[in-house]
Amino acid sequence: MNNIDTKSCHDEIDTKLAQLEFVRLKIPRLIPLELIESVKGRTFTPEQFYINQEQNIDNPYNLLYALIDEKKKIHGYLWAVVEWDGSLFVNTFSITKEYWGKGKAIAKVCEFLKEIIDKVKINKVFWATTNEKFFMKHGFRKSKIQLMEYNSN
Repeated sequence: MNNIDTKSCHDEIDTKLAQLEFVRLKIPRLIPLELIESVKGRTFTPEQFYINQEQNIDNPYNLLYALIDEKKKIHGYLWAVVEWDGSLFVNTFSITKEYWGKGKAIAKVCEFLKEIIDKVKINKVFWATTNEKFFMKHGFRKSKIQLMEYNSN
């Protein structure tokens, strides 16, 4: 039996997580490679991601944010796109295990998304995931629209 107070650990994670801040990122290659590589189900290589983001740096509808601490160290990132119909599509959210907090980081993202929704006048948010059950536990619901995949191979 260990002597670690798990409630204190979770409180510490919550406090540490609360200290992180989302900032708009204009230099995609500042995102640590391991944060990109840890995204489950991704359909792009880290290099493809960096190139795409560099090509879209001045696109106001391409939203790339880093999650940084007080020393400006990147611990996570969020990539979303504002679609022509006023909806927001979250492509990727990645955060280090240290700040994941058994999924409590999702609450931090949702708080931030609310700011974007208000600022940009978003009417709906879609989030691609490989873990539907996890998101449903955190207040998300299934969309009427199903994401389909077609492979011509």
